[in-house]
Amino acid sequence: MSAPFTRLASDAMPADCEVVVIGSGFGASVAAARLAPQVADGDLVVLERGREWLPGEFPTEFSEVRSSVRTKRNPDGLFDLTFGRDIDSLVASGLGGGSLIYANVLLEPRPEVFTEGWPAEITAASMAPWFDRVRAMMRPETWQGPTFAKAAALGSLADAHGTASTRVPVAINLTRPEPLNAHGVVQPQCTLCGNCMTGCNVGAKGTLWTNYLPAAVRAGARLVTRVEVDTVAPSPHAGRRWVVRGRRYEQRGRRATVVPFEVSCDLVVLGAGAIGTTGILLRSTQLDLSPALGDRFSGNGDALAVAYNSTDRRTGLGAADQLDPDFRTGPTITEMVDLRTPTGGHLVQDGAIPHGIGEILRRILGARFALQRDQKVWCDIRAGGCPPGCGALEHSQVWLAMGGDGSRGRIILDRRGAPRVVWRDSGTHGVFAAEASDIALLSEDAEATLVANPRHALMARGKPSYTPITVHPLGGAVLADTADAGACDSRGRVFDGRGGVHAGLYVVDGALCPTSTGANPSLTIAALAERITAGLVADDLLRLRAGA
Repeated sequence: MSAPFTRLASDAMPADCEVVVIGSGFGASVAAARLAPQVADGDLVVLERGREWLPGEFPTEFSEVRSSVRTKRNPDGLFDLTFGRDIDSLVASGLGGGSLIYANVLLEPRPEVFTEGWPAEITAASMAPWFDRVRAMMRPETWQGPTFAKAAALGSLADAHGTASTRVPVAINLTRPEPLNAHGVVQPQCTLCGNCMTGCNVGAKGTLWTNYLPAAVRAGARLVTRVEVDTVAPSPHAGRRWVVRGRRYEQRGRRATVVPFEVSCDLVVLGAGAIGTTGILLRSTQLDLSPALGDRFSGNGDALAVAYNSTDRRTGLGAADQLDPDFRTGPTITEMVDLRTPTGGHLVQDGAIPHGIGEILRRILGARFALQRDQKVWCDIRAGGCPPGCGALEHSQVWLAMGGDGSRGRIILDRRGAPRVVWRDSGTHGVFAAEASDIALLSEDAEATLVANPRHALMARGKPSYTPITVHPLGGAVLADTADAGACDSRGRVFDGRGGVHAGLYVVDGALCPTSTGANPSLTIAALAERITAGLVADDLLRLRAGA
């Protein structure tokens, strides 16, 4: 890319500082931006397990996507994909966390979400100013142009429910012509390529790398990448409260060398994501913690399905060339049919298949359905291919849904000390049947074949057909009024298991959510982090510095 994108990360790893923020996703980045102005330059350190990705470096072709999957041998991988017995999950690894591959939607939960399972002082009204503060930083827009074909297909579902589809706010530069955003970062206009979920190579996407993280750096924060935290423990060093221990990855050619590290500090802010943060706390066996740690895991009621090989050509496939002016897939998500109610329900959103994933999906689904003897399917698997646009995948559409799923999962540690989700009846909640029914209606209307959880097309043996997949893991270290009900109090402070809290130990990410948000949760997570860090600065910081 020709745009002058500037790296934010530093290689300098301190052994001692005042504040350590673990992770760089929607909670951690907010915490870093708000806490950095309160400490000396360089005295707040963000530890991110992944690498820094600049626009132009994200994978485009399938070979690049495949080599960007995170494994033990490839800790730099962008896509952290876990195939579980009870639930599959996909999260990101990199500076900016999930924002690197999210679909950009900033959507509030319904007010009723906060009335059951949340601490009494967290309500829709009390959260409203924090939602506004996040929006002021991330500047979401709604698409103002003609409806994209992939979104127009939602019309049949809306009609069936006697409602209309609505456009959703997305953190993308859709209209602003200025070359720099409010944080001094180059953020060009969106080219509508549809590749949001494999990383934006244009730079239009409002990732945390374009807003909260540069604000943190400008205030003196130090961002260190390729650092994975294992535990937090009381510090053995005089003058410091905590010691954070883990591993640094040093890439040497095709191999990553692992080097142990530890950092002493007074304040630890955990923002490694629902699964990551809960895993760190579970491994931190020197701490007395709530018996509810690990409980109330939710996949946000996520459902992902493909309506394969419809009669009409769709525009739900990302562009091979993101700068092609004739290719207008649109952002991954632009519209939704909102079927949420005060007592439950769900929503369904349009989606786009990124080009790099489309390459392999074309072959997998083509092989799976070759016996249908459909010419479009054969075009996808025929040696040498066919003219552009005639294949079955060009006639396919991805649908995304989310809602309340009961939050009955539990995060535990496996024998290697890695977190995993246990949830034997994960896919049996009524929300999944309702979502499946609506997605089936969309597939039938398009005269397409429904593929629920595309993983099943590849490896279904031994796996229940109802197993869900989530890109929005939540819970595990949830907010609660008491330590018996959750791992953290309403201000994000970690309960000590004895009726109090651990001084200087906070959680700010999706692990806090005691229920599904029933919407794309990024706005809620960031708003919770805004609320928690504001309280930390106003009420706790001076007391913590005084040793209380």
